[in-house]
Amino acid sequence: MSGRTFPQALYTSASRTLEGPGFGVFALSADWPAEVGRTRKALGALVGFRPDAGEAYGLLQRGAGRVLYRKVAASADGFGRPGNYLVHLLWDGGGRLGVRDLLALRRAGRFLDALPGDAAPTAESPPLRVPPAPRSSPALPPEEVDALTPSVALLLAALAAGEGVVALPRRTPSGREVADVVFDVLPRALTAAVTLHAGPREDDGDTAAVVVELADTGPARASAGGRRLAAGPADTDRARTLLEAASKAELPPDDVADLRGMDAWLFADAWAEQDADALTADQVECVLASGAGPGWLVRGRNAAAALDLAADDAVIAGALQAAAGRSPAAADRLRLAVLAALLDEVFDGAAGPAESAVQLAGLTQGDLCTAFADAVAGGRRIARLDRAAGLLVEQTLSLGVPLPLLDLTVDRWELALLATRRRVVGDELTAQWRAAGGAWEEEHRALLGHLLVADVGWLTRLESAVPVSGLPPVLRWAALRMDVAGVERLAVAVATGGTAGNGWALREVVFGAELPAADVDGILTRQLALLLVDDDWPRELAESFARRQGGEPDDGPPRRHRRRPGTR
Repeated sequence: MSGRTFPQALYTSASRTLEGPGFGVFALSADWPAEVGRTRKALGALVGFRPDAGEAYGLLQRGAGRVLYRKVAASADGFGRPGNYLVHLLWDGGGRLGVRDLLALRRAGRFLDALPGDAAPTAESPPLRVPPAPRSSPALPPEEVDALTPSVALLLAALAAGEGVVALPRRTPSGREVADVVFDVLPRALTAAVTLHAGPREDDGDTAAVVVELADTGPARASAGGRRLAAGPADTDRARTLLEAASKAELPPDDVADLRGMDAWLFADAWAEQDADALTADQVECVLASGAGPGWLVRGRNAAAALDLAADDAVIAGALQAAAGRSPAAADRLRLAVLAALLDEVFDGAAGPAESAVQLAGLTQGDLCTAFADAVAGGRRIARLDRAAGLLVEQTLSLGVPLPLLDLTVDRWELALLATRRRVVGDELTAQWRAAGGAWEEEHRALLGHLLVADVGWLTRLESAVPVSGLPPVLRWAALRMDVAGVERLAVAVATGGTAGNGWALREVVFGAELPAADVDGILTRQLALLLVDDDWPRELAESFARRQGGEPDDGPPRRHRRRPGTR
């Protein structure tokens, strides 16, 4: 017979026991634990019994171990006196035996009804070999499903609460053993910590959080912490679905250890037919943990919804990662969902995905940059080019990913600042502008105005790619948005650049800026000769006129005198 061996002990009244005549320990294995007890006094309530009860049996928790027991009325003791009984105890120090094993031992007659005729008291009783308990699929007609549903639902409610005493009837109206059905149908791992008692018992010190008591009559009931437990709709639904599946010889795997796993086995296929918006977080986790998870992820917005839930739930995150790992299609959909959320953050300022979602999807910076460039090429525009978006633009260009900057954003001022401050952006913008082949659309004019406000050097940088005819209104627009120093710098740049000689420095920039008269006089005093030459005056005449007006001809913008550190 295969199986493990476990220490056992026998207690009864006999002419001779290990404690002398009368009630006492008659036999026990050498490795019976001292902490459980080796004498009548130490065993206490474990060996207490009223013979008129006929039989009592059960499994109780003691520390990290379990005691399996059966108590039966026995024949008269060695002195011929009535009222004798026999207690057969089994010790499982590793917590390996459960209620299913107890019931199987009882059905197989492995618990003794009486002492063997030639038995003698011994402290060297061989341990009892316990084979693996068989599990059967009960054939349950509809009326049995109805009768058993309340019992299973109450036990599930106690398991969900993490505590409770559940009183179940011994038999259904048709005579079926309730405990046999319940503990065959429920997975072993789910009921691993549950203990059971049938028949009268004293306070035997059972420390289990969930205890099942079998009663001869009355409906199932449960209590915990002084309050009555009631099975909710979810418990009842689980119980009925479980029993209906068992009636078709379908049992959940014995390694299902919690109600989430139970729900995944029972309902995942049905839930997988619904979209995430119609499911609770627990239901989503169950679907992901099931075989239907990968297929569910690739449908609609399910991947995005699962990612939102995973940001705050490590269990869902783990199930999501596992589901994606089982299917390349699901992994791709997950990546696309995260990329879509990242792009919505960049383009529209939406709340982006959690960092954990990015890591879960396995995205790289290159993946994001490529998707970003493709979106811009496809027509999306950044509403606000903030610092984060600017860094993405810079990173995209640094990786060599083509990015159409002229179509990047409606936030032209921030683009102008970014191109001015970041060399890689400025160089690429210049190259794309020149590659446009002299195109001069409204977008170009508006962006050039912002570029000039950011840095008048853009005039020289782009003048070969800017049609001369469209430049005056841009100069006036930029000048209107500059301070006095900026207007003067722009005027000098126009007067000395490739478009010099058109008079635009004076007419479009200095006068077009609509500065106060005193500020205009200051610019004219410093730059009059240069401005007159730009207005097509002969240089000698312009310089002579400027001297008579009190100004000095100037070959460029005013110099800034930098003070040395530590000097006054």
